Amino acid sequence: MKPKFQKVTYVAILFGAMLIASGCTKQEKIINAANYGLKQGADAVPALRKALEVCVEENATKLIIPKGKYDCYPDMATEKYVRVSNNDNGMKRIVFPLEGLKNFEIDGQGARFIMYSQILPFNIEGCENITIRNLSIDWNKPFYFQGTVIATHESTNSFDLKVFEECDYEIVANELIFLEKPGKAIRTWKQWAMPVKKDFGWEQNIDWNIWYDSKIKAPAYKGNECLLRSFNEKLNIRYHAKEIEPGVVRFFNAAPKLPQKGWVLIIKGKKDLQRVSPAIHIFDDKNVHIENVDVHHAGGMGLIAERTENISLVDFNVVLPSGSDRMVSTTADATHFVNCKGMIGIDSCMFENMLDDASNFHGIYTYIIKLVDDYTIGVNRMHGQQTGFQFAEAGDSVRLSETKDMKSYAVLKVASVRSFNEEYMEITLDEKVSDILRPSSVAENVSWQPDVQVKNCTVRRNRARSLLISTQGEVLIENNTFKTCSGQSLQFAGDATFWYESSPVRDVIIRNNHFKDFGLGGGNSPVIAFIPELKFDGKPTHYYHQNVIFNNNTCEVFGRRLVIARSVKNFVFKGNTILPSKTYPLAPLNQDAFSFRDCKDVTIEDNHYQWPEKTSVTVDNFSKDIKVEENIGIVK
Repeated sequence: MKPKFQKVTYVAILFGAMLIASGCTKQEKIINAANYGLKQGADAVPALRKALEVCVEENATKLIIPKGKYDCYPDMATEKYVRVSNNDNGMKRIVFPLEGLKNFEIDGQGARFIMYSQILPFNIEGCENITIRNLSIDWNKPFYFQGTVIATHESTNSFDLKVFEECDYEIVANELIFLEKPGKAIRTWKQWAMPVKKDFGWEQNIDWNIWYDSKIKAPAYKGNECLLRSFNEKLNIRYHAKEIEPGVVRFFNAAPKLPQKGWVLIIKGKKDLQRVSPAIHIFDDKNVHIENVDVHHAGGMGLIAERTENISLVDFNVVLPSGSDRMVSTTADATHFVNCKGMIGIDSCMFENMLDDASNFHGIYTYIIKLVDDYTIGVNRMHGQQTGFQFAEAGDSVRLSETKDMKSYAVLKVASVRSFNEEYMEITLDEKVSDILRPSSVAENVSWQPDVQVKNCTVRRNRARSLLISTQGEVLIENNTFKTCSGQSLQFAGDATFWYESSPVRDVIIRNNHFKDFGLGGGNSPVIAFIPELKFDGKPTHYYHQNVIFNNNTCEVFGRRLVIARSVKNFVFKGNTILPSKTYPLAPLNQDAFSFRDCKDVTIEDNHYQWPEKTSVTVDNFSKDIKVEENIGIVK
């Protein structure tokens, strides 16, 4: 396997294509939003909507928004039912509804947009050659709860929390509820139609939480040991909360182990939907470029893209607001890409303090629940945040696999698709499927598999992982810094049992990156985890992931494990330097750096393992052709 990427970057290619497309069709026509009533200190949504309407009417090429701070309220925003993969579907109030536009640019010129309540800033749908640049997105208050531990009490198994000034809460029946608007809880309206007034809002309980270290604004080292639960299973008792004074709450029996003084509690909650307001939603587009855009917060993902061809992000940052005491940027992934194709280029971006991954690239498995006729299968979208997803269209190719071992046994072309509801659809294929369909099977779309480049980026201080990679396109991860996340850094998964995210990788190069101090939540997480959810009855029948090169990287870690791999063929770990962390306690000597199960053709060569003790490679009985040679500090 050899690198296939050329020196010319994807961004340059895309810009060229966009310039040709726009320059050859019409002259530049610019609309200034200031001419349509946009001003600071008032709801910006009506003026922005009017300016966009004029852009459509006059076939404008660019909308300019003068530099300033603009408040965006949902009251007069455009409303539409939006299906958003891996977020929450529903009626959305949209600030920038971009639909069916071609060769169009929004230049914010440094504008700061402050969102209020459950609102969707950008919905880009059915567009081509779109550029968004020079702006930032934030909310007036976060969708999460934050508080700092100011005291602990061993005798009562309790701790005191100073609530962050941007967060509102109530104590209801000894339970802490944090909410959008103080004194306006919607509990009494749960079984009634909502009033069309401003006297209600979202609310959440304490479930789904994480601890942060206030000194470094990163996940607390081994903070998973102190996670809160509404019901303390260790003590077989419900927690309870008590307000000691305004802004200070004492929690009793909420965690199996008391947190440290100075730690910061972050709660996302599980009472209401919690991924209702991503910052940017991209669907069914071609050639989308986003540059010099900062997302400081979102109640969901920073950017979610579905079924789109060619996306480039340059200096697109999901970061904390300057000067803020917030610990969290977005409440989910910084970026997420589902069933895209062409090239996804991410260059010179910063992703920090998210409550989930920096980037996730994947397709989805739909579960085949019935054979409708000789040519038609009935399938369900299985995960709750994939409902309504546009899985396939006529002309796409779908691959059929068994759920148990996820081994493919057929690739067929789609003739037509009929979707009955957000869960169930019927797919008619252009050749007979009744003779080959196997029990308990899934279908995935192999026509929408993007190439990916992630270069010159920094990912830090987030929950979960750095990158999740599940695409059969060519992948290059180069010259990045990945550090201080709570779990493993790179994950190659795939499963047809819970997330239903596909697919296997076929060509990945990871080179010249710096990996530092991850696995903070529980300690000892690997740099790379190949963890497809599959089962073999003895000897493996195939290898799920293939052709991954990890070359010339520096790993500065406190965990002993570097690679855990299941069902991988042709994996190369070469020319890397592994250093012990100087920041956190080193993990005990109870695990080898490398662990392979059901793998083939593995090379571990010319690496420098600079820990005081040597490490070795663990191989199961079904792995073969494992080569370990010319390393320092690594033995077979």
